[in-house]
Amino acid sequence: MKKAYRVVFECYDQNQPDNVLSKQTVFEDILNKPTNCLDFTISFDQQINLIRSIQDCVLLEKTKLLNKERKECPECHIKLTKFGSQKSTIHDVLTDHKVAIPRMKCKMCGHEEASTVRAIIGGTSSGDLINIQSKLGSEHTYRESEQILDLFSQKSRQINNHDRVKQVVHSVGSVLAVVNEEEKEMIIADKASELILNVDGGHLKTVEDQRSIEALVSVVYKPEALESNNKGTRNYLSSKNCAASIRDDNQKQIISSTIIAALKQGLHQDTHVTALCDGAENCWNVAKALEPLSGSITYILDWFHISMKMKNISLEESLKSKFMRIKWHLWRGNTTAAMVRLNELIEDTINERCRTKLSNFLTYIENNKHRIVDYRARQKAGLVFTSNLAESTVESLINQRCKGKQHMRWSREGLNPLLQLRAAIHSKEWDDKWKTVVLNAAT
Repeated sequence: MKKAYRVVFECYDQNQPDNVLSKQTVFEDILNKPTNCLDFTISFDQQINLIRSIQDCVLLEKTKLLNKERKECPECHIKLTKFGSQKSTIHDVLTDHKVAIPRMKCKMCGHEEASTVRAIIGGTSSGDLINIQSKLGSEHTYRESEQILDLFSQKSRQINNHDRVKQVVHSVGSVLAVVNEEEKEMIIADKASELILNVDGGHLKTVEDQRSIEALVSVVYKPEALESNNKGTRNYLSSKNCAASIRDDNQKQIISSTIIAALKQGLHQDTHVTALCDGAENCWNVAKALEPLSGSITYILDWFHISMKMKNISLEESLKSKFMRIKWHLWRGNTTAAMVRLNELIEDTINERCRTKLSNFLTYIENNKHRIVDYRARQKAGLVFTSNLAESTVESLINQRCKGKQHMRWSREGLNPLLQLRAAIHSKEWDDKWKTVVLNAAT
């Protein structure tokens, strides 16, 4: 006996399951004894064909429901008449489908009901496809996303080309920014006694008439969310909310988004905020925006950035011990002694390039001296003193996606929606939001 099998699609009356309204065989094949990994399962091509066939049957039945009840003309109030049908395309995650939608028209005034997929659902893609394109486009280059989508579709599809993925990311990210603003008044979170705020900036190559543009990013979290991964590398945050913006809008978006992120983490009038920034005035401005909403704020120049600036200054061997002494003073919060020794070191340095770097570093310390604390004491007390304890916000939100290839160049308009999407994903909010966003995105 030779075994075979079939998959049958049935449409039936839900109230009377035995009443089958339509029936169709969508897939059939012979059962052979498996001999290797290639013939043990249904092949991927067959799986896609099976999905396509079932989807075709479902779409056929759903289009029948669109005009099941004859509608009245909104102008003449007479019954609309069936006027043939119109074929249009809908794209799902793995497959494309043609559907014939009935056309309903008014004989009196010519009014016609929507009869295309785009007119009925606002686009030609399923919500799941838009979700996947958004996530892929936020993590990979648009061309890489196209390749991944084509790999799983087993063929090149126009709906998955890199321009289309870019368009989806732009549309979805733009809507996401609006959705975030609208939910500001509806945020309900457990009140936090303390929050940590990290604000940093990252420069990116641009197509605009300047050398680079700066994106600002922030992350807000509770101290107890910082957990060790026990692998000798950076710790991780079990809960956080991120914000990002590259708009040239006097920091309106990044400030508003940071406030929303803080509210979601439990910011209220009694919350103490510890703000760690890289020293740039625009970063401090973002942190200061939380002052009216919090109980108090401690501003700290991020030790990680002090260390990185010192690391980037190369001195001759005879001066390195003096330079390390400066770091020793800064580590203990003694800015006066550090600046005195910096001035002495500048006088002792012959190399003009090194003198310039040391002078710039001195200016950096002078500008932020009232935000330099006793880092050593904070470390001993188990208090936060650097953003380097957790994953880098700039690295995770900007660099991993936007600087992976040296030839990448961005515009503010093209990059900002992508940053909104990445911020939502890294805040672990996307899975709860994507349906609302997709329904409002023009795709």
